Amino acid sequence: MPSQLLNDVAQDIHACCGHSLLKSARLARGWSVPEAVTQLAAVAEAAELPARGVDERAWRRWENGKQPDADYQDRLARLFRTSPVQLGFAADYTPCSGGDRTNRRDALRLGAAALLAPGLLANAEFEARELTRRSEETDLGLSSLTHLQRVIAEYGRHYARYSADKLWDSALGDRRHVAELLLRHRMTLKQRRELYVSAAWLSLVLAWAAHDRGQARTALTYAADARHHADEADHPEAVAWAWDAEATTWLYDDQPDQALRAAQAGAALAPAGSAAQTRLTGQVARAHARLGHAGPASETLTVLRGLAERHAPHSVGLFSADAVRVWSVAATSCLWLGDAGQARTFASQAMEVYEQNPHISPTRRAITALDLGIACARLGDPEQAVVHGLEAIATPRHAAAIVTRSASLQATLERDYPGAAVVARFRQEMAELPRA
Repeated sequence: MPSQLLNDVAQDIHACCGHSLLKSARLARGWSVPEAVTQLAAVAEAAELPARGVDERAWRRWENGKQPDADYQDRLARLFRTSPVQLGFAADYTPCSGGDRTNRRDALRLGAAALLAPGLLANAEFEARELTRRSEETDLGLSSLTHLQRVIAEYGRHYARYSADKLWDSALGDRRHVAELLLRHRMTLKQRRELYVSAAWLSLVLAWAAHDRGQARTALTYAADARHHADEADHPEAVAWAWDAEATTWLYDDQPDQALRAAQAGAALAPAGSAAQTRLTGQVARAHARLGHAGPASETLTVLRGLAERHAPHSVGLFSADAVRVWSVAATSCLWLGDAGQARTFASQAMEVYEQNPHISPTRRAITALDLGIACARLGDPEQAVVHGLEAIATPRHAAAIVTRSASLQATLERDYPGAAVVARFRQEMAELPRA
């Protein structure tokens, strides 16, 4: 798209939404703040300018009114192919006579009308009504947004019923539809915000589906997209859920330090008393445990057990929290902290609830069974460990997390009981396990 057209769009965003001129220029190009920082560095490199660092925090300060120095103003003007004036960094003192003569004639004509036309006030009232009418113009009917919200609710409620591949294909089509609506259709500002929120939820479904398919990088990309759209729509709960998806992805990618960072960021934003707050507190506990932080993990688990009391024993849905998940998280954390006895207690307690409704949370149930198997193996009971392991990998809904956790059980069995017949059986079953 031509730079002048993009700059015109930026001016419209500034006038319509009240964003700063710099932020409006970024939004007109569809860039997130990290993308804009990357683009700024690329422009400077292409122009062979001296290297200067800038981070997201500095960029956000500029968007919020802090003036960058003259060198950065020049670099930003290069990036957006405009002048510092158009980015809000300087005032334009060009006299009218030096400007567009057509505009000057229009201004003179308007001045004469003010003196000669008694109906000018009525014309102004008409113009105000016309501006209001145009702001209400939309190509979207109420039923379109209502249907979209219903589809998203169905994804969240029935996520566990479908394979990751089916979820991916379906949600990707819906996410592309939302992108097309945002790009091609007229809508009110309220409708645009609702579509941004819908885009965030759909990207979250895609992040989880990618995680279940074993595609960590794709999962992280869609989690970031969800966070961007939710943040632009000022929807902190969806932002928090995006951090939750990212924390899980990092944890199963064996990067617990990144998981802890994401979990803490999300927990700080999650609304008090929400399911997201409980889930993210559990993420913090697991990440601390994986890193061997016994004290912080124990303290967080204590907080988590208090939060669990607000929720039902077992809840349905991708974006839900319940007491049984807390016990499952506690079991995993205890294993990582080296307390197999306590892990077995928590996992057994959780399995009693999961067995009552095994189809509600099949993936979480399988992971809990695998944790129970690891605990039994460490406590000297390989036969029972294999029973739990075989039960877990027989789940009809396979996910990458099950493969990862079952590999941990197999490694424990191979190390501690290398010659046992039950271990050989588990090894054979593992060899036939579908990979996500």
